[in-house]
Amino acid sequence: MSADFQQLWSLWQNALDGMAQPWVIGLVLALTTLLLEDVAIAAGVAVATHGALSWEWAFAAVAGGIALGDLGLYGLGLAANRVPGLRRRYIEGRDLAASQVLRQQLPGAVLLARVVPGLRLLTYTVCGFLRMPWWSFVAWVLLAVALWTAGLFWFSSALGAVIAEHLNVPIALAVAFPVTALALCFPLFRWFRRARLKAAS
Repeated sequence: MSADFQQLWSLWQNALDGMAQPWVIGLVLALTTLLLEDVAIAAGVAVATHGALSWEWAFAAVAGGIALGDLGLYGLGLAANRVPGLRRRYIEGRDLAASQVLRQQLPGAVLLARVVPGLRLLTYTVCGFLRMPWWSFVAWVLLAVALWTAGLFWFSSALGAVIAEHLNVPIALAVAFPVTALALCFPLFRWFRRARLKAAS
């Protein structure tokens, strides 16, 4: 293992030892989802693999934080009915002609928005603005978040184990890599596509 990796690993262990209380780690994970969801998922898998937090609590903290953020978007759309500034920023200019389809296909819309980058903000705020049935929305969001988080936990853990075995890096560091790399792929893809369109014009 290189000296840089060894130093990074030491910093990681010291950080975990310094916040050894499980509730502190869980709270940090949940709050991190509100800023950087993919980083929170990667960190959740890492702390569970490291043993600083059980898999169940790591999953609950990350999934709970993500779900609260998603429900907050519904609340943002709901508030846009009364706050003109929010309506101008998040609702006006959106194509609401498909609202009837959204009403009929709420489960599919919620699940699709969870996995397609950039679609969640639009879909969930419009759901709130149109006052979609609250409890139905909550149920589908919880299901979507549970499936999404569990899938990424499994993906990161399984691929991370392979990386750790073949590259001789600490397992807790290796399991954080797949989700982080996946998160970076989407901005890079969008940048590459914009660059190609600009070059073609």
